[in-house]
Amino acid sequence: MSISSAREQLKQGPGRKDNFKLPSNFNWEEFRLVANGFFQAEGHISCRISGKYFRPVFAINQNLSAKSLEFFLTLWHVLGRTGTLGIIMNKHGKMVIRLSSESWDTILNSYSKYFNSIYGEKYIAFQKLSDIRRITSNNLLLDSVSLALAIHIVYSLSADGVNRKLSLLDQLKLLGLNFTNIKLPTYTDNFTSPSILFIIGFILGDGTLHLRLRISDIGSIWLIPTLLLPQLKNEYNAHFFSMLEKFFKSLHIKTHIVNKSKDSEILDIFNSNQKNIKEMTVLTVESISSIFEKFISAVEPYSHYFYWKYEQYELMSLVARLVNAKAHYTLYGFMA
Repeated sequence: MSISSAREQLKQGPGRKDNFKLPSNFNWEEFRLVANGFFQAEGHISCRISGKYFRPVFAINQNLSAKSLEFFLTLWHVLGRTGTLGIIMNKHGKMVIRLSSESWDTILNSYSKYFNSIYGEKYIAFQKLSDIRRITSNNLLLDSVSLALAIHIVYSLSADGVNRKLSLLDQLKLLGLNFTNIKLPTYTDNFTSPSILFIIGFILGDGTLHLRLRISDIGSIWLIPTLLLPQLKNEYNAHFFSMLEKFFKSLHIKTHIVNKSKDSEILDIFNSNQKNIKEMTVLTVESISSIFEKFISAVEPYSHYFYWKYEQYELMSLVARLVNAKAHYTLYGFMA
């Protein structure tokens, strides 16, 4: 399918965009928590600068499929059909469905309230956008110190700040500013515990449910179910991963966190998904007890929220039933 025909189907296909309706049994809060987990993994918040004008950027996207289309249509609908929902081609030549907005009102008065169950850099980014708006709302009365502060906040929004066309120093010089030692406001992270629905949403983004086979020293085969939850490294990672650890601990699930994996199997998983493991912190859950006996049981009532990763859940659930029934001890059970 070409990108033009995909866009046409989004606009005019049956059950698409303006014709889309939520199912009668739709649970608004459950979906919101899933969407928050997905935004934690795949959301983007930044701000553009043009002279003394500042424009916020909100974006969230995913490779286009029937299930991702369903998810994004649902998200667009529950957000009041605000922002721009469209299909673009990414740098890898794949079609991507994308929800975006550059409206101060939409982002600060709608999206920041809806996505208030996220953590770290993205949770604080909404606070930073609010400060930028407050400082720059009247650009005619914007003094040089306030302008410099707003620019510093923009460049601290995300890792993108170091990848801009202009460095912070060059941006300040462009506007005739010479304030390099600006003290940024203090921001508070989210201390509310994550939910199992948030975890499902996070899996939809960067997470992976994976079965690993390992040959032991005596020639037997070990079956190792694994859950990987990665996040790009930044200064807020420690808090976010501590919240994940506390959540899994409440389910009596053991976790471990790595900042630089030496496990070649994990490296292969991320490389196949075009992820750079060197730039990520990864929370890992593995073992039959943690995954098959506890985690799968916890997500089972909400399995319909796995959307395009339902096959990962379905495989893990099937193998969990076999293992819990001890079928893997038989040749037939193992080959099934």
